Amino acid sequence: MDSVLITGSSGLIGSEAVTWFDSRSWRVFGADNNMRADFFGPKGDTNWNLARLKSVTKNFQHTNLDIRDRAAVIEIIADIKPNLIVHAAAQPSHDLAAFAPIR
Repeated sequence: MDSVLITGSSGLIGSEAVTWFDSRSWRVFGADNNMRADFFGPKGDTNWNLARLKSVTKNFQHTNLDIRDRAAVIEIIADIKPNLIVHAAAQPSHDLAAFAPIR
């Protein structure tokens, strides 16, 4: 069975990728750290979408991972050896990115 690592898996694009690959019987590994909640508070929280993904998928595993943690990213890639990586994680706010680019 092919496997895919999807960063930003609880966001808009990432979650669509999760369901697409899962529907094609891929092993899907999601990495997300819910930074939207940090930036936007409770209204930005993506835990609802993570719960939805867990309820509608068959081959999805989630890891709480900050892609800025290089060692953790290298470790997860080495552990799962994905056939494909879909990088959908992103800074969720253009305005805040200009104010705090490292956040």
